[in-house]
Amino acid sequence: MKQSVKLIEGGFQSSSGKTPEFLSFVKVFKKEFTSELQSVGATNIVFNVGHFYISGFFTLDGQAYYFSLPDVRDLGHSMLYYPDNCMSKLMYRTAKDYNDYTGGMNRFVKIELDMIVKMCWYFKIV
Repeated sequence: MKQSVKLIEGGFQSSSGKTPEFLSFVKVFKKEFTSELQSVGATNIVFNVGHFYISGFFTLDGQAYYFSLPDVRDLGHSMLYYPDNCMSKLMYRTAKDYNDYTGGMNRFVKIELDMIVKMCWYFKIV
């Protein structure tokens, strides 16, 4: 997640459409997050790219999970000045299936190198 963090910290220009800068970030984030998820055995990783946010689903040990990365235009600022704020982190939770957007209890993890280690702690207690 090293490259993703660097891009987030660099900030994003706001626009009414998806900027080339944001689309480049999406490509990097998808690659790095997929790699982290696959390192712990996650499968069926699906991404949805919205207006400056990313969400999706993955499956681990037969359990579906939903994840959501908030608006990245404010993310770098939030990570720097409000590191404990949920809006500066990736949200994830259990899901019944890949259409369940309400699912289990929200959990948050700081976007950083090896963040999957912190997420795995939660996976083990579910």
